[in-house]
Amino acid sequence: MFDRGMSNEQFNSHLETLAKLIEKTATTVEEAAQIVRDAKIDTTKEEHINMALNFAAENLALPEVHVEDKLKEEIEKHKDF
Repeated sequence: MFDRGMSNEQFNSHLETLAKLIEKTATTVEEAAQIVRDAKIDTTKEEHINMALNFAAENLALPEVHVEDKLKEEIEKHKDF
């Protein structure tokens, strides 16, 4: 229900930062590969947040209020006046 993923703009920015880091520091293919592996975003740490948000959205939503129905009920109660 809740998508906490990156936008395309955020993802492209992350890739650009990663590319600059590789250009500046890596001297071998292996070092470049390790930089990429180390830059992976760990989403498992946020899984409990997603579960809590989904639970709240599914179970704690406010009941719907139908104003028209409430008005009709009140009109029916007092129609004899």
